[in-house]
Amino acid sequence: MTSGTRIIQILALGFALLLPSFSYAQPKDECPKRLGIVINDRLSNYIATILSGIYEDLGCPIELIDLPGRRGFVAFNNGRIDGELFRLPVGAAHYTKPYVRSDIPLIAVTSSLWGMPGSKLHSDDTIGYTIGIAWQEDYLNKNMLRKSGHNDVDDIIQHYNSGTFDRFLAEDSTIDLMITEGTFAKDRIPVRIELLEDGPLYHFLAAEFAPFMERFSNYLSEHQPFAKNGMM
Repeated sequence: MTSGTRIIQILALGFALLLPSFSYAQPKDECPKRLGIVINDRLSNYIATILSGIYEDLGCPIELIDLPGRRGFVAFNNGRIDGELFRLPVGAAHYTKPYVRSDIPLIAVTSSLWGMPGSKLHSDDTIGYTIGIAWQEDYLNKNMLRKSGHNDVDDIIQHYNSGTFDRFLAEDSTIDLMITEGTFAKDRIPVRIELLEDGPLYHFLAAEFAPFMERFSNYLSEHQPFAKNGMM
């Protein structure tokens, strides 16, 4: 065996030994860098803490961009953000650029029409809602209901407590938590009038991040981080 042949074999062996480390490395240009999060939303803030940890574990630290609900669609479509923390599948209809979503949902949620005890389901009274939340706006517009728009659920509850309106739309676990925390006036503790949404929340990214989303989905399947935190 010539010395030249031996050198080639050694180099080939060294390259083969390096292959596993290359296969697990995360190319920096594959990492999403900015994710949209609904501003002043309790559920979003809680999920963001868990999701940020997942991104760190996958070698991709992220920046969270606070946005009112509907502006998240605009920011995603014009490339200001690389994805959104979560959406119901119905929300993806507002994306105008290719996207990918997690193979499995982060959590499942229910959302309802809430109101004062004794409130009627069918009424001409004003309903409070969060501006930019697709399912809320779709429900109000479809049923041609009087509405009072607010920036976040805290603002809705402030106006509800003051008597501006007696009914509002919200995600159920958030309201359950606020009842437990004593957020509502004692004579205005709301009850669920009608269940309106019951579905999964998925993580969404621009289509160019499909390889990362595959790793993200595998992480969810293997570690079930939201179940461990009592979110499922």
